[in-house]
Amino acid sequence: MSSQQKITIQIHCQNLPGAEFEGRTWVRLGIQKGKEVIEDVSADVESVIFTFPLRVEQNPKTGTPNFLGPFAQGNPEERFIYLCWGERKGNDWDGFRRAKIHLKHLDWNALEKPLETGKSIEAFVNMTDDKGCPLCASVRENNIEWKV
Repeated sequence: MSSQQKITIQIHCQNLPGAEFEGRTWVRLGIQKGKEVIEDVSADVESVIFTFPLRVEQNPKTGTPNFLGPFAQGNPEERFIYLCWGERKGNDWDGFRRAKIHLKHLDWNALEKPLETGKSIEAFVNMTDDKGCPLCASVRENNIEWKV
């Protein structure tokens, strides 16, 4: 595969921890697009779905999928999506944690059907960690389920 194709990803964020954390009372969850956090919602909601497009092409070095676009973060070998915790103050974002959703396990076999049908790839993420805090750092397998 040499040309770019488009896929859609839906991240279903479930079990949000609430809007109060470490003295903060207006905690929100958003998705990072480029350097900006968008579509943020109160962490008091039960769930939120972030839907976004990615382009995908073959990585010339490894042959693996290379995800592109303003939502794709990191280098070509380790692309990921950031879900961001913070507070919105006017138009300004005061971020304090981020959860990293890795894309490296999405190989060509996993992408075949979505590329063919146009259906979304879905991820279901438990957004509260084992201590009851906003989930942050690299999201581990026990907090995410992929449906391709």
